[in-house]
Amino acid sequence: MSSCGKPLYACYQSLVACGNGIIANGQLLDTLRRVRCFGVPLVRIDVRQESTRHTEAIAELTRYLGLGDYESWSEADKQAFLIRELNSKRPLVPLQWQPSADTQEVLETCRVIAEAPQGSIAAYVISMARTPSDVLAVHLLLKEAGCPFALPVAPLFETLDDLNNADDVMTQLLNIDWYRGFIQGKQMG
Repeated sequence: MSSCGKPLYACYQSLVACGNGIIANGQLLDTLRRVRCFGVPLVRIDVRQESTRHTEAIAELTRYLGLGDYESWSEADKQAFLIRELNSKRPLVPLQWQPSADTQEVLETCRVIAEAPQGSIAAYVISMARTPSDVLAVHLLLKEAGCPFALPVAPLFETLDDLNNADDVMTQLLNIDWYRGFIQGKQMG
């Protein structure tokens, strides 16, 4: 048993011995089972990546697939593509694809997130976020990596222009049916 599990188990045994089985067999027993099965992430971490890394990764993929250069598309075209792929049941990334080292790093980051225990990662923070497609791109990359849980994706608006446009960007995001369905009202104030 782990170093965190031993004191919890001692508490469990003590509660049972003192006739408090109802308390012991509730949340404490659930916690003991989770610790034994999954371990204990002591802290939740944020993953942070700059928005252009996602844009470049998707652009490399769209060029490989013969779909054009994602980076040169209009914001409306980017959003339409991303939403279409987010709604698609088929994978976008071909198994035989050999991306550049930079793109491989972005994809590998998403795979590590997908394999992490649920709850160990608090959010995926996108630094230098500017547009709704910056947020949707991360959701698509996480989907492609097989992420089995809904991870909050937080755009970080860092320049004065981006801060001034943040309200419009978030309004656009909240007007996208897929996005509203994904957040299920959890980020709606």
